[in-house]
Amino acid sequence: MTDIAPPIWVPHDGEPVFDPWENYIVPDFPLEILPPVIQRYVVQQSRVIGCDASALAMACLAGLSGVLDHSFKIKMMRNGDWHERVRLWLMLVGDVSVKKTPIINAATKALMRFEVGQIKAYEQELAEYEKQLAELDKKDPKPEKPVPPPRYITSDTTIEKLGEILARSPRGILVKRDELAGWLGSMEKYGGGKAANSDRAFWLEAYDGGPHVVDRIRRGTQAVENLSASVLGGIQPDKLAEIHGLTNDGLLQRFIPVMTRGGRFRVDASVDTSDYDQLIERLMKMKPATVILADDARPVMEELHRRLHDLQQVGEGIAQGFVGFVGKLAGYAGSLALILHLISAPVGTLLVYRQTVENVKKLLLEFILPHAREFYRTADTVTGGDRIRRIASWIMTSGVKVVTPRELTRNVTGMRGLSVREIYARVSPLVAGGWLVPDQPDPEKNTKWRVTPAVAQQFEARKREEERRKAEVARLMNSPRKSGCR
Repeated sequence: MTDIAPPIWVPHDGEPVFDPWENYIVPDFPLEILPPVIQRYVVQQSRVIGCDASALAMACLAGLSGVLDHSFKIKMMRNGDWHERVRLWLMLVGDVSVKKTPIINAATKALMRFEVGQIKAYEQELAEYEKQLAELDKKDPKPEKPVPPPRYITSDTTIEKLGEILARSPRGILVKRDELAGWLGSMEKYGGGKAANSDRAFWLEAYDGGPHVVDRIRRGTQAVENLSASVLGGIQPDKLAEIHGLTNDGLLQRFIPVMTRGGRFRVDASVDTSDYDQLIERLMKMKPATVILADDARPVMEELHRRLHDLQQVGEGIAQGFVGFVGKLAGYAGSLALILHLISAPVGTLLVYRQTVENVKKLLLEFILPHAREFYRTADTVTGGDRIRRIASWIMTSGVKVVTPRELTRNVTGMRGLSVREIYARVSPLVAGGWLVPDQPDPEKNTKWRVTPAVAQQFEARKREEERRKAEVARLMNSPRKSGCR
C-alpha cells in the first residue's frame, strides 16, 4: 500500500512559492480599536525598541488587565449568572531575537514604577511609625500602623508567595514571566508529584478567580478572598517540544498566543509617555463595578459566540489543542470587551455599546484566531522547520535543477541513512509549497524531483545570504586549525 501523494503545485510566472524562512504568516494587530493614547504609545515605543508593534499592543492589553481591579465584571447575558473579568493570560511566542523581554517591560513599566513608588512611600511611613513607637512612653497611645499597599505585579509564581500577596490584595495581580517554558514544564504531567499537581490546580483556579485556601508549609492555611491572576510572558518555539502534557485540562489553552515577528532597527527618537502614565494611574483608581451589554451590542456578541461555537465543532483537524483554545474564546470575548470599555469609556459608564463588541469581534477573528492557529501548527511541527530550511538552503546554494535522494543524503545534514519513503516525507512540504515537482507522484516509484524556476527568481537575495553564511561558518570553523591554535 502506497502513501497518498501530496498535492503537486507548480507556480505560474511571478507567483511566489512557500518561503521556509518566513517564521509566521500572521496578521497585524488592529490598532484602530485602541484609544489614541495607547495607539501612540505602541507606535512610538515599538519604533524605539525596534520590536513587533502587534506584540506590544497585545502585551499592553495584558498589562492593563493587571492595572484594573479584577472585581470589575461584565454580565454576558441578561439571564443567568455568566460574568467575565479582566483577566488575560498572554504568551509572546518567538526566538531570542524578537525582543520579547523589552516588549514585556515596555507594557508593564508604568505599572512597575507606580508600584515601586507606593512601596517606597509605605517603607517611609513604616520607618516613621517604628521611630514613634521607640520614642513613646508606656502610657502614650500607640500610633496607627501603616497598611501595606496593594500589589499589582509580581514575577514570583510560587503558590505560597502568591497566596500571601493575594490574601491582602483581593484586587488581583499581574504575573510577569520573561520565560514561561520552565514554569509550564514544571506542571507538565499529573504524575509529576503532589507539588506539581497542587501548583497546577492553583493556577487553574487563578484563571477563574474566586475564594481559595492556600495551605502553607510553616504557617498553616491562609484564606484568599479572590484568587485572580493575569499572566504575561514569553516562550521560544523550540521549547514547545518540551511541553507535551498541557492539553489534559486546558492549561496551555488558557493562554492567548501571539506569534512575535522579528525585531527591527531601533529608531533613536524621544517618546512622551505622560498621557499613557496618566491613563494607568486613572485606571488604577477606578472603583469596581458590573457592566452589561447594551441592546445594540448583544446581537453582535451572540453572533461572535455562534461563530466560535461553530468553529469549535469543526476545528478538530487543524492542530492538537486548537479546539480547546477556541473553547476559551467566548469568555475572552467578555474579558476583552470589559477591558476595551474601561480604557475608552467615561468613568462610571455601565453600558458596553455595539462598537466595543465590534472591536472585540475584529480582534478575535482577524488577529487572535490566526495567531492561535499558527501557534498550534507550530507546536505540532516545531522540529520540522529547521529540516525544511536545511534542504531549501542546499537546493538554492547548490544550483541543482534536479534533486535525488542520493544527493540529499550526501549533502544535507540529518538526511543520511533515511529510506526513500522517509526522504519523500521530508521534502513533501517543499513539493506542496511549489519548490519541487516529483518525477512520479507515487512515493514508492519516485526517484527525483525537479526544482521549479520560481525558486531561483524569488530567492536570489536569500541565496547570496546563505552562501555568505556558509562561507563564514566554514571560515570560523577552519581558522583555528589553519593557524595552529588548539
